[in-house]
Amino acid sequence: MNAFTTLPQRFHSRTAAALEDSLLLREGDVTDYAALAEHHYLTARPATMTRVLVLEHAAPSISARFGRADAAPALVAVLVESLPPLNSALRDWAMHNRYGSLRDLKARAAVLNREIRCISRVVVHPQWRGLGLAVRLVHHALATAITPVTEAFAAMGHVNPFFEKAGMIGHRRAPHAFDRRLLDAMATAGLAASQLTMPATLIAAIAQLTAPMRRLITRDLVRWHRQTVGRRRDSGHDLPTIVRAARDRLLLEPVYYVHVRA
Repeated sequence: MNAFTTLPQRFHSRTAAALEDSLLLREGDVTDYAALAEHHYLTARPATMTRVLVLEHAAPSISARFGRADAAPALVAVLVESLPPLNSALRDWAMHNRYGSLRDLKARAAVLNREIRCISRVVVHPQWRGLGLAVRLVHHALATAITPVTEAFAAMGHVNPFFEKAGMIGHRRAPHAFDRRLLDAMATAGLAASQLTMPATLIAAIAQLTAPMRRLITRDLVRWHRQTVGRRRDSGHDLPTIVRAARDRLLLEPVYYVHVRA
């Protein structure tokens, strides 16, 4: 047997319990979030931060250990809680307009800030992904919440529903009739909705369709754009702009997650 093992072999040979024991959970601050912010798909910093939860490895990283003797433990993951946004159509729809019905904005803000905290960021360092650490952080946030309601908006919720794994309920709004019509037209032409993620590739695929099918898809895209964006009939329509708008609406609308404490 080879007496030397690689670092990945040593890592995977450790039991899950050993990995769990090597992680410490503590409350952090904005500097902890800033250290991992570059690994999140949203670059903008949350407008408000009311609590930061941090997972860190008990031992510093290899580079930190060799860099200086008093190296701090390595940051592994961070969760940020914020005050809830004042307006949210998804929240109003999922919670039966409980907060949207408050027309006085000052009164609405007071009730929202008293009853809700929003999980605005969950960031796991790429080297530690796939171990369920995001679920662990969210689960702890729910267990120690100071408000009766915890919410989150996740643009990637369709791909990685870790909020649901932690106990939150996801609300996905069904597409409107004009959205379904566009998706049906694309399916008829043999175009998948996932092709909207690459507008240039989709436009090239439309150009390869037969003339009647190309006119059908182009007409439906223009009609959809008028119905959703509200462009005037005589204003002209740029196909790349329309396809990008369809991508943002049909594929990137966030999933709304909510947890109500019993």
